[in-house]
Amino acid sequence: MSDAPVVSHSLAEVYLYLMVTPCAECGTGRLEGADARSARWDDRVGVEVETTCTSCGQRASLRFALAESELGAAQHKRPDAAARINATDEPSHIIDVGGWITLFSVIAEAAAKSEDRVETRKLGYEAAQCLNEALKFYEEDNDLPPDTALFTEPSRRRFREQPQAFARSRLIDLRAKLPSIDAMEKRLASGQGRRKRWWRPWG
Repeated sequence: MSDAPVVSHSLAEVYLYLMVTPCAECGTGRLEGADARSARWDDRVGVEVETTCTSCGQRASLRFALAESELGAAQHKRPDAAARINATDEPSHIIDVGGWITLFSVIAEAAAKSEDRVETRKLGYEAAQCLNEALKFYEEDNDLPPDTALFTEPSRRRFREQPQAFARSRLIDLRAKLPSIDAMEKRLASGQGRRKRWWRPWG
């Protein structure tokens, strides 16, 4: 990523990006993100996140532009609150379709292993959103994603090796097994309990 801030739809999306983005130095390590700091660049606002590679230890500072309303909401959200990843119909600029499919699998697996009912509901909510984000890249008349939906090499490689994993019909079937986002949010609002930071459900 260049020094210029890239557009993100939420702070939640920023930390999910870190989970599916390998270290730029060693190419394999996972990025561990510190707490985000609000920042301003010319006419844009957003956050800066200090990252450390869990493999080689390389440190970096990444910049993400956010809408002012989203930045304000993130600053006032309870630490244990479930997060809406992207309230718009626009696909992500920082996580491609393959990244969202990977995130769905990882978070769904974490939900299956969790023994806490509140935690399981929150992870299910996040997994459902990951499927929604993946589906935003597809065209109605094509079961496979367009080339523009695959903007990272790991996703392009996986698509060449396992195109069936990217089938729109498969993602729709997976999504149909989960409740609607509105229904999940209502159920979460009535729940109680403390949780881990949501972007590291398996850590």
